[in-house]
Amino acid sequence: MPRKYDFLTKTKITSGLQCHKKLWFDVHQPLKKEKAIFYGGNRFGSQVIKNYSKKEINILDLTGEFRQPVEKTTKAINSENIDIIFEAAFEFSNTLVRTDVLIREPDGWILLEAKSSTKLKPEHLPDISIQSYVVRKSLNKLGKKLKKIKLVHVNTKFTLKKIGDYQGLINDENDLTERLNENEIPNNIKELLPITSKDSICPKISTGIHCNKPYSCDYFDRCDTSSNEKNITPFTILPYIGKSQDLIDYMTEKKTNDLQKVPTRFFKDRKDYAPGYHQIIQSAHKKKKPWFNSNLKNVLKNFKFPLYFMDFETVGQVVPIIKGTTPYYPLPFQWSVHKWISKDKPVDKGKFFLKFNDQDIERQFIETLIQAVGDKGTIFAHNAKGTEIKILEKLKTKDNCKSLTSQIDNIIKRIEDSAIIAKHNFYSPIMNGDWGIKSIVKAIPNCKINYEDEGNISGGTDAQLAWFKNTDINETKEEKENQKKLLLEYCSKDTLAIFHLIKYLFEYEQ
Repeated sequence: MPRKYDFLTKTKITSGLQCHKKLWFDVHQPLKKEKAIFYGGNRFGSQVIKNYSKKEINILDLTGEFRQPVEKTTKAINSENIDIIFEAAFEFSNTLVRTDVLIREPDGWILLEAKSSTKLKPEHLPDISIQSYVVRKSLNKLGKKLKKIKLVHVNTKFTLKKIGDYQGLINDENDLTERLNENEIPNNIKELLPITSKDSICPKISTGIHCNKPYSCDYFDRCDTSSNEKNITPFTILPYIGKSQDLIDYMTEKKTNDLQKVPTRFFKDRKDYAPGYHQIIQSAHKKKKPWFNSNLKNVLKNFKFPLYFMDFETVGQVVPIIKGTTPYYPLPFQWSVHKWISKDKPVDKGKFFLKFNDQDIERQFIETLIQAVGDKGTIFAHNAKGTEIKILEKLKTKDNCKSLTSQIDNIIKRIEDSAIIAKHNFYSPIMNGDWGIKSIVKAIPNCKINYEDEGNISGGTDAQLAWFKNTDINETKEEKENQKKLLLEYCSKDTLAIFHLIKYLFEYEQ
């Protein structure tokens, strides 16, 4: 059983370097949350093990081994009979690390750290420095040397041509031996170890830029103190400028968090938003009432019935299982469409597509979509430029979809981005500076769409997790069926939410 208190790991140190409060939560009140990124990382890790496993060498695989892993690692290093250790465990100064690959050389050991990213990132250097420090100190105690440290990551140029053949997926050309800085690691351990004490008090740290740098914090909702003052809306809700350092410095100097105290000189315009949108937000919160564009009636005239409401779900496979795809190619695996014939008719019950690992999944995806949206009528998708339109453009380039180019172009031509429509024509204080569809539906009267029920899929990352579970040979049939059900409910919610937005705008226009 892993120790909980008075004990650090590489992950905990990385967490503490981002925020002491985050580390405290990791130790004392951790969130147990599955993530798609973990599934993708594990699949890549399995390929790393296969890549470095050869019949002519002696291997010790400690993956998933939590009973005396340090002792087993030490024995293997001293035995001279083991050439490669997977998930070797080392402990030094109350800090435990597990190494992805450790390779014996005549004059020392090579440490390989696997990341399911597509390149070396700045945050990898301090992360791997923790690893190399603990391993180096541990090996030195055994009279051994750590001679080289390398990063192993995903090769973006890899394309799956044959099922199960992952030759070329791994890039191990990043030698970090001379780039790592272990000098601060002892101080980091000394500073962070007390936070892991059973009796330590949760640090008092305000939210800020560090909440998303280098990683988005899972505990943000727990410690967001920005709106604790009664009747005060925090300035941080302002899109694009709310987290800018110059505005933060100004508000800190004025000792206020109040949106109403932000000078107009900080306001900026952006192409996809209504002119003066920062002022619109500030004014809406001051008046405590929604804002509608005075030209909304003319905007709505451009939409042609029947209206369609469309949403796609995609996944970055990391380790591709569909031939012709690359590691982080956005594979479309689900769509939902609702149809609204006219303003005096109810929206239909909707149609959907959901597949996971069919080798012709993209052809099936687009063929069924073409049938669902017909050839006439406006199609709404939220943030369409970033997802739906990009996916459709990619499908036109695929060999098995090229024959459908004209039909795909017809769909693209009819798409209206409901996010941009909303940003130019509607804002409610309930949205708190966010035009995401999940925030918008909260501001629509009598809309019963709810994304916050526990256990449901609440966003695109959860949808990707569902894909990973449904393509996992070790997952139970019951759980796969449960995830399918949740996916269908989630994607349908998105398209119905867009319908409620457009319907609300039409009703205001009347």
